[in-house]
Amino acid sequence: MTLAHIGRGLRVRIDRGRCVCSETCTQLAPHTFETDDQGLVTLLPGPFDPHTAIREAAASCPAAAITLEADGPGAAS
Repeated sequence: MTLAHIGRGLRVRIDRGRCVCSETCTQLAPHTFETDDQGLVTLLPGPFDPHTAIREAAASCPAAAITLEADGPGAAS
């Protein structure tokens, strides 16, 4: 599982074990997500897409392999 801070109070969690290789995330947020040689989602190093695109990509994942979390003071761990 990958957990990364992507700026401005947002962290993205990727569960590659859930990924079904739909590549929806790469189409909606191509500067944030890519697929590896196995077709599984990975996080790019940035600069990232706007948060609206990242949120849409996470919400559109058919396997819920991408989840978003608040990051920063007062955020739940």
